[in-house]
Amino acid sequence: MSNNDYYVVTSKRGEHPDRWSWEIRRRSKPLGVKLMAHGFQSDSAAQVAGKRELDDFLSALSKEERRRT
Repeated sequence: MSNNDYYVVTSKRGEHPDRWSWEIRRRSKPLGVKLMAHGFQSDSAAQVAGKRELDDFLSALSKEERRRT
């Protein structure tokens, strides 16, 4: 696993008022599940929340991989 393989994207949803969302993606191949949240009032708020979730996800993934070995 490479931490550089995972990243966060943000996008504006078409709700009124406009809301922002984040999604964790993987470069090498699709994740198979969507890791996302929406309802943020700004792009920067969605980025901060998405990066925090990515850190938590990578930490849990690392623990799982160490447990397997």
